[in-house]
Amino acid sequence: VLRGDDSFRAFEEVLESSASHGADILLLGGDLFDENKPSRECVVKTMNLFRKYCCGSRECMVEPIDVTSMGNPAFPDEEQVVNYQDPNINISLPVFIIHGNHDDPSGAGHFSALDILSSARLLNYFGKQADIQKDIVIKPILLQKGDVKVALYGLGNIRDARLARSFQNKQVKWQIPPDANEYFNILVIHQNRYTRDKGLASFPVDDIPPHIHFVVWGHEHECQTRVQKEGAHSVNVLQPGSTTITSLVMGESFIKHCFCLDIKRDPATDDNKFKCRQQKLANARPFIYHELTLEGNCGAAEADVRKYLENEVEKLILQAEREFPDAPPGMEKPLIRIKVEHSGFHLPAPLRFGEAFGMGKQVVEWRVANPDDILKGWKRQKARQQAAGGKKQQGAEEEEEDEDLLEKPEIEKLVMDELSAESEKGQKLQVLSKAELADAVLKFVQKEEPKAIKEMLDKSLKDVEDRLRPELARGGALGKQVEKAEDMTRIIQEKFSERQQEKDKVAAQQQQQNAPPPGGGAGKAGGGGKAPA
Repeated sequence: VLRGDDSFRAFEEVLESSASHGADILLLGGDLFDENKPSRECVVKTMNLFRKYCCGSRECMVEPIDVTSMGNPAFPDEEQVVNYQDPNINISLPVFIIHGNHDDPSGAGHFSALDILSSARLLNYFGKQADIQKDIVIKPILLQKGDVKVALYGLGNIRDARLARSFQNKQVKWQIPPDANEYFNILVIHQNRYTRDKGLASFPVDDIPPHIHFVVWGHEHECQTRVQKEGAHSVNVLQPGSTTITSLVMGESFIKHCFCLDIKRDPATDDNKFKCRQQKLANARPFIYHELTLEGNCGAAEADVRKYLENEVEKLILQAEREFPDAPPGMEKPLIRIKVEHSGFHLPAPLRFGEAFGMGKQVVEWRVANPDDILKGWKRQKARQQAAGGKKQQGAEEEEEDEDLLEKPEIEKLVMDELSAESEKGQKLQVLSKAELADAVLKFVQKEEPKAIKEMLDKSLKDVEDRLRPELARGGALGKQVEKAEDMTRIIQEKFSERQQEKDKVAAQQQQQNAPPPGGGAGKAGGGGKAPA
């Protein structure tokens, strides 16, 4: 509730700064929205901000040379023009944007929430792919102002593992204009820059072609104010970070900025030169991040742990007041996050712990902006294994393992873990792919695509049919039972049914074996519900 307008205030500051400084274009690196299906209120407020700062009588001096990479690839017949060329609307500040992993296209028609704003001519949406199962084609938008030519290459977010396979299989195609050396070539991406602890792949920076001069790297929340050279071709990389604090991690604790990129043509060298200037965002809520360990700092009793952690939060609140004396009105109350190593200790429930700092009271009485999620706990892997009775392999390194007390487990991980457990019992998937099933469940739950699972099943059936056709053509044993595609579908569906019945039978037997004896009171230790506020 308290943080509801933080993102809008920061975004409005970016728009206002761009308009007041006379920027030729505004370039956004994805995740304009934090949800795949933003609320109507969110969309309306966003559209109002675009109309307020991007519409006007100021003439756009940037000439579009080639903008055929814009628009929805699913509708190639649609007119592809930049919004400031539309005679029905006056655009003073053109916005160019790719989608991120939160507002990516999905569902029928492969639409994103950005398509709504693009259709309203409030922004220019590019970097969308027609079919990532085939070649990924990166084609630039070509722009020119005076003697400066700029090529915008965009790639909206694609799952990192999928994109990594595309690079490995040489399925990423760069459409480079013949006069590319005359352009200042900018690549805008929204991918992992670093390999995560969970094993997620990162974007292969060495595969960025040598003609790219500058990369705007979205997705990473940490704001890095210096342009860095990376990759085999020493490309210039700017990581602007998020404009508002969305996840309470260390990277978010750095000061938020927006950036101005000046590009000029040097007549002496007949080459493009650039200068990148940073501007600190004033509309940013104070955020203090701290890490500590309980061992050696407090007693093992729950009351001792609570008292120690409450004292640490009090210190951080005072630190926020010292470091951010000029916090903007309405954003004075800080965000506090403590990452606690609690091997051998029991952490207090987050909601109950937050009662000391406003949880359960009126918002005006809150002392911090996030009383319900101040703590994030983790245990060392070794300690976890010992607690579970496990043994650590000799020579294995001791690593820390995050234990988020608040965030729900990832849907994909839950599905994969369940399927892996079934595989160990001999119940392996015969037709469906684990990854495809996990992805379908993710779309069904998080992106509210009601047909996602059915579409995955239909696709799997068709794939199996395609695989069986060569055997039918050779007249194998299966060919005696199947004479046409309808018969093949019937047999495959029967196999699906048989496998499902077997699984149901095994599950029923296990449930019967695990059932308590008559009159017994077998219970389940622990609870998964939230503590009352």
